[in-house]
Amino acid sequence: MKLRAYAGVLAEAVAHVARALPTRAPVPVLAGILLTTGPDGLSLAAYDYESVATCRLTAEIADDGTVLVPGRLLTEIAKALPKGAEVDIELSGTRLLVTSGSAKFTLPTLPVEEYPALPPVPDTVLTIGADAFADAVGQCAPAAGTDDSLPVLTGVLLTLEGETLTLAGTDRYRFAVREIGVQPTGTVPAEPKRTSKKKDKKEQDDAVLCTALVPAKWLTDASKALAGEHQLSVGWHDGQLTFTVPGGRTIGTRLLEGDFPRFRGLMPDPADAAMTLTIPVDEALAAIKRVALVVDDKRPIRLTHEDGQLLLDAGDGDDAHAADRIPCNASGDLAEGREGCDIAFKPAYLVTALQALTTPEARLYLTHPHKPALITGYSGGPAEDGYEHLLMPIRLNG
Repeated sequence: MKLRAYAGVLAEAVAHVARALPTRAPVPVLAGILLTTGPDGLSLAAYDYESVATCRLTAEIADDGTVLVPGRLLTEIAKALPKGAEVDIELSGTRLLVTSGSAKFTLPTLPVEEYPALPPVPDTVLTIGADAFADAVGQCAPAAGTDDSLPVLTGVLLTLEGETLTLAGTDRYRFAVREIGVQPTGTVPAEPKRTSKKKDKKEQDDAVLCTALVPAKWLTDASKALAGEHQLSVGWHDGQLTFTVPGGRTIGTRLLEGDFPRFRGLMPDPADAAMTLTIPVDEALAAIKRVALVVDDKRPIRLTHEDGQLLLDAGDGDDAHAADRIPCNASGDLAEGREGCDIAFKPAYLVTALQALTTPEARLYLTHPHKPALITGYSGGPAEDGYEHLLMPIRLNG
């Protein structure tokens, strides 16, 4: 192997594939980055059996070859080189020589024959704007669980139906759902799941749903890394999901297995709400954060509507107490004989739901102090951006 490339381009490519390097490699070869030269230039790859990242860049190839080198070390070297400088890379015996100007590095190599075969890139199922997808993931992934003993709940479910992609995340106490328009390619993943044949106003009978359950943490990191004003190609097949962006970059992961909780038909109809609260998002977030200073993350904030304002208070008895008020438009009544107290939530969960909104106001649709509340953005109609958040309230004592 012998080639020449620009340092800045090389550094970006190495940084991209390094995202798939394991923090602690179970076997030494998985800590390596695979470099392969060919007619298309230089290809780089990293794979740890769970996630995979590849990148292709233009380079002057003198001799073809394949080499596996320590990934973290190569990343640091590439990052330290002057961006506009040229870099010469040459395999000499069992050493890789990296030269740029007066800087010279000699890297040990790892046994290529022990490196696992990279998983194939699945056919593209849909294309979507990378920035729009990253925003949708940012709304749903925070609601996913973090308990590894319940792996199904640590994922975000992607459901493709026609030209609509639905993302859903839950930890059993909240459910975040976002619908977004996409461009399907007509390629249907193997073994598509089907909805129940039971009649439901929110479902089409026997509609084909192509689904993928993606680890939420990986999905968040990957969508941010690939964000930009370009199209994102998404494909999944045989337990593998891969994103591809222009410029020869891909990143993929193994899908989670298991039955994700049903959410179709779970979201209540806003028209059935006993009480509707409309509040300014920014003012609500600021007030919640102030009031939450006096309680831990397990104790609730109480919401009470009084004379065109929403009272937020937390803490009681001999403990610290805080209260604040924000403007609120309300309709309906949720009276339960609790001296005007309407409903209570964990402050962190309420903040997460409101932070995900893209509208200046939020609407809370309440049916009962002990039943889940529906939260949507509002600027004239419900679910303005296709985002809905179902949040379980906290049952108050007394």
